[in-house]
Amino acid sequence: MMKALSKIVACAALGAIVVAGSAYAGTKLKLTINGQAYEPTYLELEVKDGKALVPIDRLAEVFKGKAVYDTANNELQLTLPDSAQQAVQIDNLKRGLVPATAKEALDTWVRGIQNRNGTLQFAVFSSGLRAKTKKEFEENYWTTGGSSPHMTEIRKLKTRIVNKTTTRFSFDYGLASSNWQGSGSAIVTVKKTVSDGREGWFIANIQMKDPGDTGLTIGVEPIKPQTP
Repeated sequence: MMKALSKIVACAALGAIVVAGSAYAGTKLKLTINGQAYEPTYLELEVKDGKALVPIDRLAEVFKGKAVYDTANNELQLTLPDSAQQAVQIDNLKRGLVPATAKEALDTWVRGIQNRNGTLQFAVFSSGLRAKTKKEFEENYWTTGGSSPHMTEIRKLKTRIVNKTTTRFSFDYGLASSNWQGSGSAIVTVKKTVSDGREGWFIANIQMKDPGDTGLTIGVEPIKPQTP
C-alpha cells in the first residue's frame, strides 16, 4: 500500500521535520530515490514513534519533491519532480558535445582539464573509458585538478593518423602557479566510435608524463613506450 506523505510538520526544537505516516520500525528502513537505493543515513533519516524524521536543512538541501511511504515493504520513496526535465537537458548537452573530429575531442578534454571540469572531460570519453572513470568522477563531484598548478597552453602538438578510425596526439603543455612555471607532456589516443549511442570521435586513452602534475586527473595513465 502506497501512502502519500503530504503532511509535513516542522519541529523547531528538534531541528527536524516529521513526515507523517505509519513507518514500520520492525525491520531496517529502506530508502529509494528515483528507484536508486540509498542508506537512510544519506538524509540523516530516523524512525521515531512511527514517524520518519529528517533534518529540515538536509531535506531542503537535497530534495524538492514528494515522499511516498510503502507500508507493505517498509520503504520510503522520494521523487524529484525536475529529474525528467534535467535528464532531457543533460541528454541535449551530450548531443551538442559529440566531437565531429579527433582534434575537437582533444580540445574539449584540454578545456575540461584547464577549467577543472570533470563533466566536460567525461563527455568526450569513449564508452570503455567512461565505464572505468564514472565512479571516480562522481566521488569527486565531477571536479578535477587542484588549487595549483594548472595547465596552460598546448605546445609542440604532433598528430599521427594510426588508421581511418584512430588518431594519436602527442604534445607538451605549460604548467603555472602563482610563483612557479613548468611543463608537462601527454599522449592522447582518439577513436571514431559509438559512445552512449552516438557516433563521433572519443578519447580512448590518455597518458601523461606525470598524471598528477595538475592535481587530480581521472582516466589518465603514466606515459609508456608506444608500439609502432
